[in-house]
Amino acid sequence: MRLRGGFAPPPLATRAPAAPRPLSAPAAAKLSSRVSLGLAAMARGGVFGAGKAQQQHRIATQRLRGGRSQCAMTASASSTSSDAHVDLPVPECVTEGDEMAPQYNPNAVEEPLYKWWEASGFFKPSEYKKGEKKSYVLPMPPPNVTGGLHMGHAMFVALQDILARYHRMKGEPTLWLPGTDHAGIATQLLVERSLNAEGINRYDLGRDKFLEKVWEWKGEKGGYITEQLRRLGASADWSRERFTMDDGLSEAVAEAFVQLHDKGLVYRGEYMVNWSPNLRTAVSDLEVEYSEEEGKLYYFKYPIAGGGADDYLPVATTRPETILGDTAVCVHPEDPRYQKLIGKMVKVPMTDREIPVIADEYVDREFGTGCLKITPGHDPNDYELGKKYKLETINIMNLDASLNDKCGKYEGLDRFEAREKLWADMEKEGLVIEVKPHMQRVPRSQRGGEVIEPLVSTQWFVKTKGMAQKGIDAVRNGEMQIIPQRFEKTWFNWLENIHDWCVSRQLWWGHRIPVWHVEGSGLHSPPLPSSSPLLSPPLPSSPLLSPPLPSSWQPTRGSQKARRFGGRRFSHTH
Repeated sequence: MRLRGGFAPPPLATRAPAAPRPLSAPAAAKLSSRVSLGLAAMARGGVFGAGKAQQQHRIATQRLRGGRSQCAMTASASSTSSDAHVDLPVPECVTEGDEMAPQYNPNAVEEPLYKWWEASGFFKPSEYKKGEKKSYVLPMPPPNVTGGLHMGHAMFVALQDILARYHRMKGEPTLWLPGTDHAGIATQLLVERSLNAEGINRYDLGRDKFLEKVWEWKGEKGGYITEQLRRLGASADWSRERFTMDDGLSEAVAEAFVQLHDKGLVYRGEYMVNWSPNLRTAVSDLEVEYSEEEGKLYYFKYPIAGGGADDYLPVATTRPETILGDTAVCVHPEDPRYQKLIGKMVKVPMTDREIPVIADEYVDREFGTGCLKITPGHDPNDYELGKKYKLETINIMNLDASLNDKCGKYEGLDRFEAREKLWADMEKEGLVIEVKPHMQRVPRSQRGGEVIEPLVSTQWFVKTKGMAQKGIDAVRNGEMQIIPQRFEKTWFNWLENIHDWCVSRQLWWGHRIPVWHVEGSGLHSPPLPSSSPLLSPPLPSSPLLSPPLPSSWQPTRGSQKARRFGGRRFSHTH
């Protein structure tokens, strides 16, 4: 096992083995007792359990021939590589004698031994003929092409390497398939930073030129993580290494998207997402990290419409700039301080708008003032309350998190600049009560580090409830076990509260969603039947259940099919 790293011998069926030379007496004398025991075990088939004993013994002696410094091996290439023999030096750590070194030297053992294993084809699966042997295949969770080694990599490499070596030792054709992920956000961010250092940005280059730069970067720096995995000893078949932006994998992503859409599991709709202002893209919940940071709690007055100077609701917020997007103030229905004001109208500070006072048990009477400003366009909880009470959703921000044309004189200001300016103006108007220090959980981009902005945006989503329920049921009925058991609570909490997953990104680097916008005029009559392969089935929960005509978004397997769809639906399309 020490000689071969726990690998089954290379296949011999595809090539007649070279005739072994007689082992000379001097060379035989250099074999240690442990190597001799290894040869005997190989001859019995007890270590590798594959092939005939005579073939195993011959292969073993070929690998050990020649002593300490002039060791050579003759290996037949596996069925997945060329048919040429490879003559390689056997590392000294294999034939160094009967005594172990007093101190382990990883530099002298690990890298030479691994290079010998890889170059000799030991990681390639042996020849597989259907029905003869049970094969074993496991894909590597692809690490980010931009990444560096961390504990997560060490964990999966250790586990998968054990499985791969175990099945090889059983004589099963074994493939551990490696690859790397294109890491859309991280890679684009790094390339953009490089361009910014040169005084340019991606918009100066345009999409095609920018993608050329990304591919150049990937070619120069993209192999760092795979070299680190090799240093861990990962016995993957690197001759089959894949990249998630390879043509075949890109086609698979497009096919999966279209199939999910055809099943009604992917839809286009408007929902609250995590928005990264620096990259100007939506990001998933897993790409947002929360940090406890010292902030401020701003207390101010919400004037009662038609009331006097002392008629107001005291409200507290951590983000004063979002006042401009408020569409209600909410109080607890059993709070005696504010019951008489439920149903009244209040005036939004520094604007001419009036909004209602509503009541809901969601409000925590003990936090702040017990009055909650509702901003459906910029807070996930407020968004849900807004849908519940059919409140208007106002988006006050541009994609770079500057304030938009709905904000009057604050238009164009960065959100944090607007916060200071608006608060100063409110103080001049006598609307400020006080400001207190406040520890708060701040959502930050996992990649860029900037503060994430909750934003209502039209994106593509995958329905999650059905998949989540299967995961919940698998644990509850004992089909899957979580160890330690206390983490079941985390599992159930995550899956029971999950919402539809945003899968679209506004990035230039990455898989492009296979969707075309078909525009036309003159709707054909009768319309194309819903059973047509060119039309997706209706999406029960999609906001586009009845898409507005004469335009439509069409997921298909290519632009030609999208044009055919448009041609059959409209008199004129483009």
